Amino acid sequence: MGMDRVRDGRKKFTKSPDHAARRAEAARLRAQGWTYLRIAEELGYADKASACNAVKQVLHETAQDAGDEFRAVKREQLRLLTEAAWEVLEREHIVVSNGRVVSLNDEPLKDPGPVLSALGLLLRINESERKLEGADEPARVSVEAQQIGAEIASILDQLSSSRDDGAA
Repeated sequence: MGMDRVRDGRKKFTKSPDHAARRAEAARLRAQGWTYLRIAEELGYADKASACNAVKQVLHETAQDAGDEFRAVKREQLRLLTEAAWEVLEREHIVVSNGRVVSLNDEPLKDPGPVLSALGLLLRINESERKLEGADEPARVSVEAQQIGAEIASILDQLSSSRDDGAA
């Protein structure tokens, strides 16, 4: 049924405000154990595949929202770590041994250890930020691995369909 889609000014289909509520209801019913066929009949979807797609969209959007929130928290954590590392870098560090400042020619001996540790931390933070933002080159996946993934998805769809047909 086309009740959840309307055309925009360029004659393209767009989702109405009711579309999200209808998909959310489909996901809620599925979580309660309803079959896709029963959801389609209840909510007016054309068929069980349309109901299934509605539930998948909700799950995808929910995961995306949660992922965005997770990345925002991680960005803030990395920002705080960066600030702390810079504070260590900007401070002067001296060598202390047995509770006494070690001197050379009456000048306190500078300790490079904390500075090097802070630089290492900044490097790791930079790597984490690149991964979080997806800035690194994506890993290559073999065609064979993609085919296996497609076969697994097909088998899962068949299992889901046979379960729905039997429960309807």
